[in-house]
Amino acid sequence: MQLTRALPAIGVAAMAVAIACSDSGTTAPDASRSNNAAGQADTGKTPPTNPTTPPKPDTGTQVKPSSDPRPVAGTVMAIGQAPDTANYQRVAGATLVLSVAADSTTGNVGTELARATSDANGSFSFPGTFKVGIYMVTITPPAGSPYAQKQWPFRITEYSAAKVDLTVWLNRR
Repeated sequence: MQLTRALPAIGVAAMAVAIACSDSGTTAPDASRSNNAAGQADTGKTPPTNPTTPPKPDTGTQVKPSSDPRPVAGTVMAIGQAPDTANYQRVAGATLVLSVAADSTTGNVGTELARATSDANGSFSFPGTFKVGIYMVTITPPAGSPYAQKQWPFRITEYSAAKVDLTVWLNRR
């Protein structure tokens, strides 16, 4: 019974000790955190060196933009058979056609630029190099395969890698 009466007093004493031990130095919550001579507040952000220049994209290993034509190569992959659809497979013998992407506003129907066939590892490489632009790859699987034909649009930009590496995926029929 006496412990029950002492609990409120113990609680008040614990709060008083916590307040007394708290850090109540010169950095009160409303104190200025400015350390520079101009009196600007520290926002934690590094100011841009030139605020009128837009940020550059993350370019990986290529630092400077380039409009040089690039080779296009890659791998043809396919989704595994149900129920193990995560059992990905490389597709050999697929025909790939690279074309300029069709554009209904200009009437462009998608001119064919190059053809390639995937090897035993599913790898392919288009002959030649290709400038900055929007392209379409049409992948036709080998006859008798369980895969469906697919089209993959992609873009080569001035920030694309020096060699464009595509992995194209085929769905099952």
